Amino acid sequence: MGRTAVLLVLGLGMAMGFIGLQIFKSGEAASATQYAYLKYMNARNLARAAVHTALRTYDRNQIPATGVATSLGGGSFELTSLVSSTDGDTLRMATRGTYAESTYAIRLRLFRTTRPFPTVNGAISIRAKGVNFTVKGNPTVDGHNYDTTGTRTGSGDLPGVSTMDGTDSASVKQAFATKGILDGTPPVDVDTTTVDPLKFLDIYRNNADFVYNTTGVFPGQTWGTPASPVIVYCNPGDDTSFAIKFTGGVTGYGILVVRGNVQFNGNLSFRGLVVVDGFNTTVTFNAGGTPAVTGGIIIAGNKDAAITLNGTGAAAKCVYSSQALRQAMNIGKLRYYTILDWYE
Repeated sequence: MGRTAVLLVLGLGMAMGFIGLQIFKSGEAASATQYAYLKYMNARNLARAAVHTALRTYDRNQIPATGVATSLGGGSFELTSLVSSTDGDTLRMATRGTYAESTYAIRLRLFRTTRPFPTVNGAISIRAKGVNFTVKGNPTVDGHNYDTTGTRTGSGDLPGVSTMDGTDSASVKQAFATKGILDGTPPVDVDTTTVDPLKFLDIYRNNADFVYNTTGVFPGQTWGTPASPVIVYCNPGDDTSFAIKFTGGVTGYGILVVRGNVQFNGNLSFRGLVVVDGFNTTVTFNAGGTPAVTGGIIIAGNKDAAITLNGTGAAAKCVYSSQALRQAMNIGKLRYYTILDWYE
């Protein structure tokens, strides 16, 4: 019995040792599999990071570099090739992510689409009823279509001011009767198709490149370039006794949102879309010389919105330009992408 017991114990020990060895090998294999999967997923995520990085670079109106590896999280990613269509709306690219010994490649084709954009139906489009429209000084509003250099295109002319009803049209005509110059085809018209821009303001505020949300005096400002238009958001608050004042020359391209009391006391040259939230808002143009706004202004707000257009120069303060509006429409960060092909 003693010998038998010893043999049983030895046999059981050998069996348990064999089972333990198999469990160890299984655990080791599982760990190896998990690590291999981790390397694969990290390489895949890095390849996707290369896609996102390239698109964000495009959104800043820059061309991403190819063949340059960027280190991230113990691995690297790279844009290996990039081809853009002539109009820049279709992009073909290939990326590669590397982590340890794993490499992951992605090939894709995307279509760049412009977000919905407010419709401008005149040099100034009023999207409110019962507007208190006041003209001071000697501003000029011209709905004839100009290019961004200030030259008439000879086609695509719009009214100088479009309103939502006949009562407001009459009010605008009366405001310009003895002050300023109002021109266009016709000078004033009723057009109810102007899109309410207020639903776009959250997008513009959240994507703004320049934000002025406290009262103060600001010297000369430069907002963007023709090739890289930007979004500017000015909101000093509802109390019009407080204001944002720009005292030096201001040059800008893109989209300008104004809410509250905003004064341009130096030369202003803005090319693109200006959205004025008509609740208790006063926009003052005190500079003479070249047009203050080349593109279009949309005035929006609830009933009884009050707008004062104040200008001292004899030259135009607002002229319509479809070209300037197209540039504003194509701000990179306001575009999105549709996947045409995606291979991994």
